[in-house]
Amino acid sequence: MTDPTDSTGFTQPTESPTPEPAPAQPTDSGSTQSIPNHQTQAMPSGYQYPQSPPVAGAVAGPPAVPAMAGVGLADEAAVTGSGRKGGKRTGLLVGGIAAALVLGGGAVFAAQKLSGGGAQPAEVLPGDAYLYFRLDVDPSAGQKISAVRFLDKLPQVKDNLGSGDPRQKLWDLVVKDDTKNCISKLTYDGDIAPWLGDRVGVALRPGGTADEPNVALAVQVKDEGKAQDVLKRMFACGGSDETDLRMKNGYAIITPKGQGDNTINAVNAGTLAANTNFSGDMAALGEQGVMSMWFDAGAGLPEVQKLSKKATSLTTAGAAVKGRMAAAVRFDPGYIELAGVARGFDQAAGIGAVKGDGTQLANLPDDTVAALHVAGADQIVDQAWPDLKKQIDAAAAGSGQGDLIGQLESQLDVKLPDDLKVLLGKSMTVSVPDQQFGEQDPVVGAKIVSSDAARADTLVGKVEDASNASGFLTRKVDGDRLVMATTPDYASKLQAGGKLGDTDAFKAAISDPSKSVFAMYVDLDKVEKQYLSTVPADARPAVESLRAVGLTTSVTGPGEGAFSFRVVGN
Repeated sequence: MTDPTDSTGFTQPTESPTPEPAPAQPTDSGSTQSIPNHQTQAMPSGYQYPQSPPVAGAVAGPPAVPAMAGVGLADEAAVTGSGRKGGKRTGLLVGGIAAALVLGGGAVFAAQKLSGGGAQPAEVLPGDAYLYFRLDVDPSAGQKISAVRFLDKLPQVKDNLGSGDPRQKLWDLVVKDDTKNCISKLTYDGDIAPWLGDRVGVALRPGGTADEPNVALAVQVKDEGKAQDVLKRMFACGGSDETDLRMKNGYAIITPKGQGDNTINAVNAGTLAANTNFSGDMAALGEQGVMSMWFDAGAGLPEVQKLSKKATSLTTAGAAVKGRMAAAVRFDPGYIELAGVARGFDQAAGIGAVKGDGTQLANLPDDTVAALHVAGADQIVDQAWPDLKKQIDAAAAGSGQGDLIGQLESQLDVKLPDDLKVLLGKSMTVSVPDQQFGEQDPVVGAKIVSSDAARADTLVGKVEDASNASGFLTRKVDGDRLVMATTPDYASKLQAGGKLGDTDAFKAAISDPSKSVFAMYVDLDKVEKQYLSTVPADARPAVESLRAVGLTTSVTGPGEGAFSFRVVGN
């Protein structure tokens, strides 16, 4: 069966071919030490890291795959510190170049290779890492198909992807900037393409300093012998050998000088993939797309303090934070998504009972251009008030203002925090309808679901009076809701409600409104008429290809949460 290639540069997959056997790994006899490795085996489609037992509240993500050309790990040099030795910087830069080449190829990763198998970088990086970034241009079949379909919605991006191999273009840029005329002696087709694989991972480990970060870079290779030879030649271009290179299970492991053996020993003692916190967090994250990251704040913040000479306040703060974050960039046929989870944060245990409720967001009028929604603010205020009051009192005492909260209560005739909870309500939704901005005063409205809507109405009136804006808003109490807007007509429309939640753009942009604690939505198709005429003609197709954006966050349990940011295509 043939695989027709479309103009995006992706091959439209029609069936899953049998994975090709991995090439034999030549033994390198050079001075660079090579650790014996096992042959990397192709894994089934949809490969997953070794999993910990199922976690309650785990969030599964949709299939996806980004293909963002021109972005690379070369920028990781900023993370690894300035370094005092040119050779070390050169070694890590070379690793960054290899990583950038892999990522650059994300624009045209081989959609005809649907296995998405093979070892992941986390399987060859140490389990004591506290920060991890991963790039993968050979993800699961579903993600590759989703990427092709999504990119077909973006004409300019699609045209760029169809004009050759971005990895070679990136290599050409590297050669162009080679002032020593050293790296430029290598060729992409003859020296780079034969060994460069599809995946890259970088990890930060404990024990580093601002001048000597303990970093390990894993670059997947198809031929270890060729990879060793070319990488050593590239390292030599720096003028000195300040980088260790080791091979492990089909990956080149690049570290600062003196850390190579230590890193491999740490890998042999336990990989990051076998770290139960890491594997559990990745399971909760779900589909990891082409880019993913993981950060252990409890272990990492004290180490970040050591890496930054300016971050002196992190020592105390880091000691109090215990938790982890994981995130991924992934594709759906209709959108690109940045999704993440937060787990194990002790400080967040107090807000575990906050439940999302996007009912008022979903029943906004169909012509809504933008909306902002917050649920459970009354609960958060109630739980956070003791600490917040202490901070306000301390600040007021330090500035000689006395009882600041008491003064505010007296001036506005309110009781805190009770009235603040009533005003913020169980949910607050602010919305903007379709209109021609600039021709008249903007129309804006809001809905508050409160334990006492009549009291909330009174409180809004007090705020209007205090700000000399009496009568600015049209307000209506409707059961447990306070509806208000800058015009009577829009107040009535908000009260009547609509079916924004049923529109295709909203459903694609907002991942799960029923569980949203915070949500933001913008209909780009409705907004673009405000500025499209000012956009250069050659850029208008790209603007018109974007449909909507949405951001949602939710609390999935004590100390746990999730978020999703989506950009939807037309």
